[in-house]
Amino acid sequence: MTRTPPETLVDALQSTALTRGDDRGIVFYASPDSSDYRGYASLDEHARTIAQAIAVAGYGPGDAAVVALQPGLAWADGLYGALYAGLAMVPTPAAGPGLAGRITGLAVASKAAVLIADASVVDLLGDAADDLGVAVLTIESLLATGDAAAWEKPAIDAGSTALLMFTSGSTGDPKGVIGTHGGLLASSYVVAEAMNFGPESTFVGWLPMHHAMGLCLEVLTPATAGVQSVATSPEQFQRRPLFWLQLISDHRGTATAAGNFAFGLCAQLATDEQIAALDLSSLEWTISGSEPVRPETVQAFLDRFASTGLRSSTIAPALGMTEAMLITMKPYDDDFVTRYFDAGLLETGELVAAEGDGSIELVSVGHPLPRTTLKIVDPDRLVEVSDGQVGELWISSPVVSPGYFERPEATAETFGFHLAGDDRSYMRSGDLAATLDGELYVTGRLKEVIIIRGRNIYPQDIEAAAAALSPALGIAAAFELSGPRPGVGVVVEVDEELTEGVTLDELSSLVTETVTKRFSIPSVTVSLTPIGSLPRTPTGKIRRKPTRQQLDNAELVVLHPAGVPAAASASAR
Repeated sequence: MTRTPPETLVDALQSTALTRGDDRGIVFYASPDSSDYRGYASLDEHARTIAQAIAVAGYGPGDAAVVALQPGLAWADGLYGALYAGLAMVPTPAAGPGLAGRITGLAVASKAAVLIADASVVDLLGDAADDLGVAVLTIESLLATGDAAAWEKPAIDAGSTALLMFTSGSTGDPKGVIGTHGGLLASSYVVAEAMNFGPESTFVGWLPMHHAMGLCLEVLTPATAGVQSVATSPEQFQRRPLFWLQLISDHRGTATAAGNFAFGLCAQLATDEQIAALDLSSLEWTISGSEPVRPETVQAFLDRFASTGLRSSTIAPALGMTEAMLITMKPYDDDFVTRYFDAGLLETGELVAAEGDGSIELVSVGHPLPRTTLKIVDPDRLVEVSDGQVGELWISSPVVSPGYFERPEATAETFGFHLAGDDRSYMRSGDLAATLDGELYVTGRLKEVIIIRGRNIYPQDIEAAAAALSPALGIAAAFELSGPRPGVGVVVEVDEELTEGVTLDELSSLVTETVTKRFSIPSVTVSLTPIGSLPRTPTGKIRRKPTRQQLDNAELVVLHPAGVPAAASASAR
């Protein structure tokens, strides 16, 4: 008998539970010596139990739930429990300062009716749990009181909202990216097809499960494709970076993913003894994404772990974003591609091969994934540009989000664009890119989002934080710094007449310390400039890229030279 293809993520997990039972599932390591396993049949039963209890509590299709859980299998239970109840899930980290305020803000922005948390999170909230503005349900109580056998499938379809992922960093103006059942299911199928997932495939990762890519690669795709998932937490990776590679070795992992910085850490910290205990020959895909891929980092990683059986062809630079999940990746069994281009011509929008002085090395992020069409478009004229010309990357794919939750203006600015003679609907990525000889190279960002260690940090948030520190500090410009160490440059206008006994050195240190701690940035370079010095648009908006260029070219007056390039320091008054 021919079975109907899954229409929702609920259908997909139930199909996997039926065909794979508990033979395959998710293993989570809370520490190197402590792990838990949830087979897909057990995950289906947990999801039905939780969903039935949620329904008894009075929540169902049309409602949203903020989900805050400690790292672990509770994220798989909570995700599918919410989905099986027909809810839209709004994930958030369950730690860090301002937890109650963050939950409240997300609940308001998503119009959530309920918070699903574990008991430890409720303990962390304390009395603040009563003032969140939403009902609080614990995962423990839902599992204890629900009845899997009494669960009734919710009235949802492919167009129903499954996930609301609020853009990180945009604290003043959050946008909730809508993930539908159909879109996330399509993304899972596309990723599984691109990575050649088969019955014996195993994905190993440590990405946070409150993050879109963590949920997609460690939970949704494995559960949909019926392959094994092995996961640990970012905290465990940070404590023991080589634990990640040990898990790949122990579980014969075939695919993994991380940001560029993770490969650099492993190459830097690994001892000869640790490397001798590793066998990475099973890896078919080592995805490097979520931040710019640096060739020197990749090569150092390959060189350091060559004795483990790691093949250079497994390294797969990729491009993804919350609005479209994974969209490009290097083809299977090909070496990743890097090329040198003329840096001066690149600034004018041309990608021209060059060597020697004045050239810049770029890494190709590969080719479009199945059923994904990419176009490079002039962002002003909205027409496709030719090969080798830089423009905005436009994406058409069934995995693309339909838009931002209750943000029609923001949705209209990003989604639903068309090109002459092309009936496909495109999303504007905000990334500047070019194609050359079939390879896609990302060259910059129209949106100017700063990516540090896989996190999107909005420059306006850094700028606002800096300006609020003292009456003497005014408007600021923040931008990402290039080089082997990820970091951020901040240029702040200062009114020397308002310093009132505070030195420029103290002001610079205050900005540096605040930005470093508040945004968890490993390297911050602060420059102070007189009021009115920063380049602006005709409407008064700060121009970040020209600010950085003026600083690099010693064209900006710098009052405080600490931490700026030597050439710029020479221009200080």
